[in-house]
Amino acid sequence: MDILETIGLDQQALSMFKEIFIVLGIGLLLGLEREYSKQEKEERLFAGVRTFPIVALIGYIALFLSDQYSPFIFVAAFVGVMGIIALAYATSRKADAGTTTEFSLMASFILGSLVFTKNYHLAVTIAVLITTLLSLKIKLHEAVHKLSRRDIFSILYFVVISALVLPLLPDKGMGPYGIFNLYKTWLIVVIFVTLNFLAYFLSKFLSRRHSVLLTGILGGFASSTATAWYFSRQAGKQESGGVIQAAAIILASSIMFPRLLIWLALLNMQMFRALWLPVLVFGAAGLAVGYYLSTREGQGPQEGEGPEISNPINFKEALVFALIYVAIQFVVGYAEEQFGDKGVYFAAAISGLTDVDAITISMANYGKQSIDLSVAGLSVVIGAFSNTSVKYAFCLVFGNNRLRKYASYAFVPLFVMGVGYVLFHLFS
Repeated sequence: MDILETIGLDQQALSMFKEIFIVLGIGLLLGLEREYSKQEKEERLFAGVRTFPIVALIGYIALFLSDQYSPFIFVAAFVGVMGIIALAYATSRKADAGTTTEFSLMASFILGSLVFTKNYHLAVTIAVLITTLLSLKIKLHEAVHKLSRRDIFSILYFVVISALVLPLLPDKGMGPYGIFNLYKTWLIVVIFVTLNFLAYFLSKFLSRRHSVLLTGILGGFASSTATAWYFSRQAGKQESGGVIQAAAIILASSIMFPRLLIWLALLNMQMFRALWLPVLVFGAAGLAVGYYLSTREGQGPQEGEGPEISNPINFKEALVFALIYVAIQFVVGYAEEQFGDKGVYFAAAISGLTDVDAITISMANYGKQSIDLSVAGLSVVIGAFSNTSVKYAFCLVFGNNRLRKYASYAFVPLFVMGVGYVLFHLFS
């Protein structure tokens, strides 16, 4: 601080210098991409690596002056910059000219002013996203050309059921044991539809093998139970194949274990320290088997690729899964009513059938209050393996013979490890 005072800098000045560097970085990021893109096409530059940082600085300075003197300064600067952009576009207009650079320059001005409001992370994040979209122009155009009319309607349908319908539903339990929660039930439908939607569109741009694996991994972060149901049903529709679906299910199920550690780290660090090693071992064992299966070469194209996904939404299948979820919720509610707090382990096993995150959060909170820490920790493990048993059951009931066989390679050893861990802590 003494050195800063010696050279005449205080915290306010340092903060301003930091903001100016952020503004320059945002402008340079956008300007570099635009200049590189134009040079590749050998086109005349409208705005490049110098113009973008200058416009971003103008946005920052305009808001600074507006804050000091009058808000009309910012309005005048914005109108002036937009007028210059419009004039430059009009004088250099071609028949096939786009407006990407012009809108990017507008964004540079707005992001520069956004930095002045102290929203640094938001401004940088938006700048990175815009730059990414600009860089992916060719790939995005190729992707659009691969879409059919049915695909476009499917995207609209997906947006409606996920972004429009879901937020309007009440998040309140109704009926016996509160099992009829419209929001949570529809959320299950949305998760399942998202999996099918994701798998369908990934298969358009990736090989079937890679699209299945990527869908399984991403599905593991959203709902590994829905992922297991989805791929089990998919494999059950074909006589051959099933290996890659087994790998996707195992990868999704294994991701659940480190996901639990995130909850514990956020809610109860003592439980995190007690469980991080065994939970990571369980997850790593499953991931290792899933990776091994994902590298296996099939005996033919069908073996490695799986069935073609013809329906991007598959709403009917999603509703069936949601109804099964509600039925399991009823069983959970009944068991909790009958056993109450006396059967913590049993309640954890029942609750884990549908939602392992819920039992983890509950036990993390109880571990701070009325329940012994070791009991709460063991309940989390029981809930996790209870949830894993549901996924294995889906494989056995709905999958074909090969899925059952290869899923068992991971699930059976996992259950042996889990049961051994639980018994050791119960009787030690």
